[in-house]
Amino acid sequence: MQTAQIDISSTKDARFDTKINSGLKEMLKVASMLEGVDLSAFIISAATQKAREIIQHSESLTLNSDEYKKFLNIIDKPQKATNDLKNLMKLDDLNER
Repeated sequence: MQTAQIDISSTKDARFDTKINSGLKEMLKVASMLEGVDLSAFIISAATQKAREIIQHSESLTLNSDEYKKFLNIIDKPQKATNDLKNLMKLDDLNER
């Protein structure tokens, strides 16, 4: 999955509605006032930041030192291809399997 570059400052052409309880709305209003932005901008900013974090995490792979060494070893010394793999790679369309 490739992260799409989204211009969040572009013209607003979609609407997002949600229902929340009054206590949560009040808490979000207080937080938005402390940040000096309106409620919508606060919610959009927080949701955008969280979305980017989730997408980045899903697109990355983190290895510890031992895993990294094993990974490099596998890349440096790949196993021989099996006959099944060779036959699979000969197919014009992998959907033929």
